[in-house]
Amino acid sequence: MTLKLTEVIKEGYHHRLHYPLAKNLAKWKASIQQDREKEIFTSLFKEEVNYQTKLIGRSPSLETTTSPFFHISSNQAVNLLNLLGSLQKIYLNNKQLVVDFVGKVEFYYEVFPLNTSQIEIKGHLKWRDQDIDIASCDCIGPGKPVWFVRGISLKGITTFISWKELQRAYQTRPWILEGSQKAAFLEEFEENDSNSPQLMIKGHSIENLYKQTEPLPFLILKDRSGGFADLWLNYGNGLKIAFHELKKTSFKRQEEVEKNFEKDLLETDFIKKNVGTSHYYCPLDKVAKSLTFLLEIGWVILDWKENRVIKQDHIDLKLEDAPQMIKIKGSVRYETHEADVSSVLGAFNRRERFIQLNPGTVGLLPELHSVQELKELAEEGKIIGQEVHIKKSHIGALSSLFDRTELPSTLSIFKQKWENFKGVETALPAPSFEGHLRPYQQEGLNWLSFLFNYGFHGILADEMGLGKTVQVLAFISRFASESKHLIVVPTSLLFNWKNEICRFLPSCSCYIHQGSQRANSIEILQNYSIILTSYTTLRLDLSLLQKLDLNTLILDEAQQIKNAHTQTFQAACSLSSHFRLCITGTPIENHLGELWSHFHFLIPDLFGAEESFNADIQAASADRRYLDRIKKKVAPFILRRQKQEVAKDLPARIDQIVWIEMSESQRQHYEQFLANFKRNLFKKIEAEGITKHRLEVLEAILRLRQICCHPLLVSSIIEEKEDLITSAKFDLLMQDLQTIREEGRKVLVYSQFTSMLKLMTRYANQQGWTYAYLDGSTQNREKVVTEFQENLEQSIFFISLKAGGVGLNLTAADYVILYDPWWNEAVEEQAINRAHRIGRQEQVIAKRFVVIESIEEKMMKLKAAKRTLVDDIFDFEAAPTQLTIEDLRYLIS
Repeated sequence: MTLKLTEVIKEGYHHRLHYPLAKNLAKWKASIQQDREKEIFTSLFKEEVNYQTKLIGRSPSLETTTSPFFHISSNQAVNLLNLLGSLQKIYLNNKQLVVDFVGKVEFYYEVFPLNTSQIEIKGHLKWRDQDIDIASCDCIGPGKPVWFVRGISLKGITTFISWKELQRAYQTRPWILEGSQKAAFLEEFEENDSNSPQLMIKGHSIENLYKQTEPLPFLILKDRSGGFADLWLNYGNGLKIAFHELKKTSFKRQEEVEKNFEKDLLETDFIKKNVGTSHYYCPLDKVAKSLTFLLEIGWVILDWKENRVIKQDHIDLKLEDAPQMIKIKGSVRYETHEADVSSVLGAFNRRERFIQLNPGTVGLLPELHSVQELKELAEEGKIIGQEVHIKKSHIGALSSLFDRTELPSTLSIFKQKWENFKGVETALPAPSFEGHLRPYQQEGLNWLSFLFNYGFHGILADEMGLGKTVQVLAFISRFASESKHLIVVPTSLLFNWKNEICRFLPSCSCYIHQGSQRANSIEILQNYSIILTSYTTLRLDLSLLQKLDLNTLILDEAQQIKNAHTQTFQAACSLSSHFRLCITGTPIENHLGELWSHFHFLIPDLFGAEESFNADIQAASADRRYLDRIKKKVAPFILRRQKQEVAKDLPARIDQIVWIEMSESQRQHYEQFLANFKRNLFKKIEAEGITKHRLEVLEAILRLRQICCHPLLVSSIIEEKEDLITSAKFDLLMQDLQTIREEGRKVLVYSQFTSMLKLMTRYANQQGWTYAYLDGSTQNREKVVTEFQENLEQSIFFISLKAGGVGLNLTAADYVILYDPWWNEAVEEQAINRAHRIGRQEQVIAKRFVVIESIEEKMMKLKAAKRTLVDDIFDFEAAPTQLTIEDLRYLIS
């Protein structure tokens, strides 16, 4: 089977393939032996049938047709030419052709300025190292793609060019244009993309073609994110040149100008990086900033669909006040275009880069953090039709929106009230309140009343000793006697609250719902205005307490609900009330995630899901914007004052850290234990990771801390002779206690280990010292406290840090000694504040005992590092510590 390519009809619809004249089609088909050739023959005959049918209105006969030509449609040309080429059965001018539709062949126009008005145009083909005039080809043909023959090569043209345009370049000689024809030709290239034929100007007479000789830059984005792009130069009148293409050209390009434009591009966050067909890349989080800069300096930018990109000019928003809701309408202006704000936020939520403004034009969405109003709307708002709705409980996160938008009068007044208490009405206690409020306590009452009036809830987090209880009782006094108030407190504080209520609200009926004889019917509870109960009883009697129609629900020492997965937290959240309040000096004890628990109890929708909030906390370590957002949201609902801010009569306080070096025997015990630990447990950790052995690591840390206190606390050491075991810290404590006794002063000694307290009291007994003692098992706490306060002979109070950190007034003490450091500095502060309270005249000295070159020294450093996030949100020094795997690794390293 041998076929010859004889002619391409000028109309461009068919090719002619010649076959031997000696046979008709039927005989020729019968002589073909190979199956592949038979398949090709069938396809060729089908093409001829279609041609004859269209030409004469009937199909040719296979047996009688002797025409030496097949006519192939342009739609099938490339497919059949490829098949014939693969069999090496196609010829032109008696030369066997090599068919190639894979290699890249570019077509471009070379333009020769003849004079000021005329240009001559020639079509050129370029592949590999060859660059030829299209007119030198032996043949061209239609198809997808169009193709040409030169010598023995039949190649497809990869540049997108129509058959009609290729014919014009091939057949027109000379091709000279002037006037309107010249302008029309050049205008065709204004809209050409990088896949269409480009212009190359021959010679140095570009000014004869264009009035503007200096190029202008434009950026073509290659993907919907805008992160991949190419730099192009527009020389005017249709001449657009990619910076990275056609570098060897007879046209004198302004290379320095072009390089300066590339320099401008690279001064943004775009970098040179070839990915696919693009040559520049920008990290996705920097795209909006970079594109905005380029638009501002006058660049033209086209998106991946060749829409023109424009930047946002200004935002026009209108706010409407509604019950518990703020409604926002408005638009974002892009030059002469406007986009509804709800549409813009919808695009933000879909993580889109652009918003379609009209056919051919898109608006660039800025980075949210650069436009605070939109950021706040996107984070806090919900799109309802063409409006955005935001709950008023989210006011803390709307500062930019409120500052930059004209507010209706009701919202303006509302804004003034929650910003620094400006405009908050004075809320006086009822006449039934028998007490005097200091100025800052009156401000606290005003704040509580503001929250209540607007349907909000909050955390009263004043530092210990500032009178949180009296502020709450003044607030309760403002309600009618029939209002019900449930106050949940630790068991140890029930009677303290009862005494305070009797003191400040003596006419108010109060009931302690606690103990085996407590009420078991709602009818009994209904007889009282204030009901006091413990967290344990709350869980036990939840079904009963849920029946109460509560005006206020108050949680004292609210860190009790810090863990959202406990029954206590779930029980508290299940109660209904008009107003909820948390009272705590330490809203965070261990980690910032506890903040979610408090606000889920108070305002459930403020932070959303716990997992999302924890992710923000993690991100806040690296990006302060997350931290600022959290801080803004909680600011209106947390009131915290420090003593030095509001109480000028607070006594001076001196804090000391006493660094202690271990005794020789103590160091031996410490190093021996540490070595055993490293030898046995480190191998497991190296093999299986620290996570699997976390509890064993914590156990080892505990033992190291106990040895720092006194080696006798570790059970494996107790069997040794006690008189051979010493502790430098213990010895120093006993010396200090002796000195304090001699001075006639009193001291509080705190330790987390009751076994350590027992060692201290044993020594005190040996010395004949009179002392007080309190741990979790102590009965009659009030009696113990009163005796220490009033008995001049009782100079020492040994206290468990956990049991004696809250609810005690120990102002008789002049010294506070923290024998062993705790992870949470806020707990330590509470312990010190048992003595350092308002009304005291004498100085308080707080001493922390810390063993150097030990686990205790590392604890102090770790606490300092952990303090940053909490300080940023609450601006106070109560810095809890959460032990991460990295922390554990540091402590045991």
